[in-house]
Amino acid sequence: MSGGQIAALIFAILLLLPGGCFLIFGIGFATDNSGYSDVALLLLPIAAAILALAGLLFWVAFRRRSAGGAPPNAPPP
Repeated sequence: MSGGQIAALIFAILLLLPGGCFLIFGIGFATDNSGYSDVALLLLPIAAAILALAGLLFWVAFRRRSAGGAPPNAPPP
């Protein structure tokens, strides 16, 4: 694993907390009958954006880099 992949993994794990909180509070406000449904319309897209960024960073962290001239389906050295 390269240094960039480790950094991507650390940032992805750190982004799971705020993304999950936005998601839980957004769902909670959307299902509550106290009149805060407009807040949910703001929280849920923010949660989706944060969790999508975390997913992208996880993908960057766990993808395998291909060897220089080897075909993509070649076994690792």
